[in-house]
Amino acid sequence: MKLKKFIKECRENEVFKNLSIYIVSSWVLIQVVGQVAKPLGLPEVSLTYLLIILILGFPLYIYLLWRYTVKDKVKRKPLLDPTGNPIPGKFAKSPFQKIYFSSLSIISIIAIGVVLVVVDNKFVHDVSLPEIGGEDKIAVLEFENDTPDEKLDINGKMASDWIIHGISQYKLGQVISREMIDEYSKILSAASLAGNERNTAVTDYLKPSKIISGEYFLQKDQLVFQCSISDEIKKTILIAFEQVKCDPGAPLDCIEALKQRILGYLVTKDKRTAVLEDSPPNFEAYKSFIEAKIKYQEDPHDPETLELVEKAIDADSSYFEPKVYKFQYYYNRGELAIADSLLKPLLRSSGTTERQKILLRIYEALLDRKYKEAHKAQQIEYNMSPFDLQTNSNMMIHSLQLVNKPEEIDSVFSEINMEEMDISKNKFCVERYKIMGMADIERKRYDDAIKLLSDFATQEGFSVLKKVLLRAYIRAGKYASADDVLSKLPSKPGDNQWIDIHLSAAKDFTWADKKDMAKIYLDKIIETAEEGWKSIPDEKVYLFAETMFYREKYQEAAILLERLLESYPGLIDYHAMLAIAYQKSGQTTKAEVKLDELEDMRAGFQLGEVDYGLAQYYASISDEKNTFKYLWQAIYDGHWYETWTFQNDPLMRPYFETGDFKLILKKWH
Repeated sequence: MKLKKFIKECRENEVFKNLSIYIVSSWVLIQVVGQVAKPLGLPEVSLTYLLIILILGFPLYIYLLWRYTVKDKVKRKPLLDPTGNPIPGKFAKSPFQKIYFSSLSIISIIAIGVVLVVVDNKFVHDVSLPEIGGEDKIAVLEFENDTPDEKLDINGKMASDWIIHGISQYKLGQVISREMIDEYSKILSAASLAGNERNTAVTDYLKPSKIISGEYFLQKDQLVFQCSISDEIKKTILIAFEQVKCDPGAPLDCIEALKQRILGYLVTKDKRTAVLEDSPPNFEAYKSFIEAKIKYQEDPHDPETLELVEKAIDADSSYFEPKVYKFQYYYNRGELAIADSLLKPLLRSSGTTERQKILLRIYEALLDRKYKEAHKAQQIEYNMSPFDLQTNSNMMIHSLQLVNKPEEIDSVFSEINMEEMDISKNKFCVERYKIMGMADIERKRYDDAIKLLSDFATQEGFSVLKKVLLRAYIRAGKYASADDVLSKLPSKPGDNQWIDIHLSAAKDFTWADKKDMAKIYLDKIIETAEEGWKSIPDEKVYLFAETMFYREKYQEAAILLERLLESYPGLIDYHAMLAIAYQKSGQTTKAEVKLDELEDMRAGFQLGEVDYGLAQYYASISDEKNTFKYLWQAIYDGHWYETWTFQNDPLMRPYFETGDFKLILKKWH
């Protein structure tokens, strides 16, 4: 039977009609369940199970359709016995039946293949997060130096860190580290306390179930460590370990032996063992790395930090942690090519432990622009220590700006109680407030964002939080409140911070299609240039360039942008802005030349900056086709959902409600 005739008979027997009913009904059912699952309290995986059932049910439906509907309508020849007489109820397979069941076999194979892919992606590769209850929080205090030699203070830090590594790798609990305690002590009211009083105040705040503490001293020519574990809930000593002794020049011998005893007490026979390092690091290497981390906490931009990390690696080439720290240093500075060159040898190294693999998975996925995988790996890291401020902050950033899932932010933010904290003492605290406010705004919970951030309106500093607060007021339509915040800024009119906040508010008014209000604040910025906008100092050029751009003074904006790019030619986003300024001011030839220059700026590890800039240009001239062409290229190349991109970009406003734009916002879901 020819395919054309088979299709004709399918139409005559209403096969296609019945199949379309199944497909449409399935689609409607998926949409309904997707909408009602959350209100009904159904688990997120329910939709996946339904999809699997419907896919497997499709070939079954095709078979039942044959048996109860199609079979009786198809002309079939009776099956004959050897004498040539028809056998009652028996029929030979018709050409239509053969093609029908061949098609059914192919569809069944495809359905099974699709289900296997879904199962593999959703269940096999999904991160299995360990569930750790509140009773498994373990605080590891810095060991006290009971020797007269202050140079031996490093041993106390080393002991607590090495024990923490072991506990984390055994997955025996969520660790409250020495660094965490130091960090919290700086931002809690307990910061004025000293020594054990501070430790007590912080551990009361963090509420661990167990506390590991110890001290070390010199006994003749040996260094002696002793340690105990206390039950913080029952206020009892669970165990006091036997002393361990070693040469003062090799403290890690004592620390490793002590760690093994502690883990032996905590571990159960069902848990697999693992360690952060394949072997204890060289003492000098460890000392240099500790100093590097302390230096970084004091000043993240201090070049001595990297020098100390290099010193640690030189002292012990097998020491893993400083190598990762070096990678992070360059990644966070945006020097991704260097970061990639540092990551590759780590990925090739043998003997990598489970914890190392988790960290490397995060950064490999980030560099490969596989953000869904990076997000899953970050969840594992977060679940190990959700109250570590840096880890907690990173989880929030990943959820909002990497994969655009603002609904995940609430639970992460609430993991740490921010009451009694002086958040000015820690950059991660400020970042957590910023991301929480942004997530509230994304979900149109403007009052929640305002309540969270309103206390920062009149405080010195916190410009990033003021800008998020202003965004909440503007998008909520509370323009008088936004003006009140701007009128009471602690900074002086004309200062960079003052200009930056006013410019941010003006861009948000532009986003909200309130250009008349945006002009009010943009004009205020322009008025602060006492000797005229052409004479502004270099450090204000980028601010005034953007001001002129959003004030729609495109010729002036172009002049300032040209000046800026002479000094900083690598600013891709400002090249795109200049191309738009040329186009809007009638300098079309210059605009076309600038677009060619943008194309020539393409290089590795740009995370879609060139494509996003081109998308902005085409959005500004209402070229929808090219706008989405470059937006898709930008997101595929790893562009983040940042404060002023995609759904927050005033230039993209005309496309917010289009289907393509909504798909882009869910690219990594």
